[in-house]
Formats: sequence, structure tokens, C-alpha cells
Amino acid sequence: MSAAARPPDCISLEAHRDADHLIERGARWTLLAVLTILAVLALANVFGQRHVVLVARSDAAALRLSAPGALRSGLLYQGKFQIDARQRLLRPTLVLAPGWWDAMSVNSIEPQPTRSWSRDGSVFLEFDPLGPGRSFTVYLYQQTNPTTAGRRDQSVELRDGERTIASIDHSVNVFP
Repeated sequence: MSAAARPPDCISLEAHRDADHLIERGARWTLLAVLTILAVLALANVFGQRHVVLVARSDAAALRLSAPGALRSGLLYQGKFQIDARQRLLRPTLVLAPGWWDAMSVNSIEPQPTRSWSRDGSVFLEFDPLGPGRSFTVYLYQQTNPTTAGRRDQSVELRDGERTIASIDHSVNVFP
């Protein structure tokens, strides 16, 4: 055997290469299988941006929310709020729970509210008056911060001034 083909003095081919290391081999194959399953589930959008549509109705208006039920860290997403007025709304206001803002980056709100403020972690977006039979849609474009994980409360209320007209309980799971 040439010097280049000989193993180093501290290596025994029988102990290090030729012996059956069943536990180590099993652990490697198990880890590979788990990573493969996670990749396949991610490709099947199990951890992704599957939108849910939720509706709340009252005598004064209907509120329709279209937003993801699950997100991955770092993803861009959209929340869509549709208001269908049945009565005149003088000060239609969307009240968004803290989960819409906590560890999220807001890229845009379209159309821009005429007035906005925050109270107790919630953000209030007030828009121009809306007549009966009219519809109005607000788009919220956001990105999940890369270090975000866990469950977030993304509830929304529709108010006319201080009077609550409709509310939707919604939460989102953010996967790392």
C-alpha cells in the first residue's frame, strides 16, 4: 500500500470505516427524513399565506376581512377590509388590534385614512363618510419581520365614531 493510500496512524479502518454504526446511521437518516418532510410541507403551503375570509354583519353595515391565517417570517402579505354600508356612516373607522402592528412592517395603507391614531396598542383608521348602499375597500400591505414567530391577535372592528358596528376576531400564526 502506498503512503498516500494508507490511513493516518490514529485511524483504524475496522473501527472507523468498516464497523456498523447503526445508531449514527439511523440518526442521520431520521434527520434527513424530517428535513425532507418539512421542505415538502412548506412547498405545499402548509406554513404559508393561505387567506381566510371572515364576515361580520349588522343593521348598519357589513365588514369583510380577507387576510392570511398563517405566515412565515419575512413574507409580504395583504389584509383587505371591505365595508358595505347599509346606513349612512359619518365616521367609518377601522380599529386594528395590536397584532397587526407588533413585529410587522407596514408598507402601505390604501387609501390613506383621513385621520389615524392609536390607543392601548390598537390603531384607529378613520375614513370619509360612506352613504347607504356604498362599498369601500381598504388594503393594508405588510411584511412579517424576519425574527417574528408565534400567534398574533389581528382582530378588527368597524366603528362609526365611538359606536361599534361590526367586529371580527382573527388571529394569525407566524412560523419561523
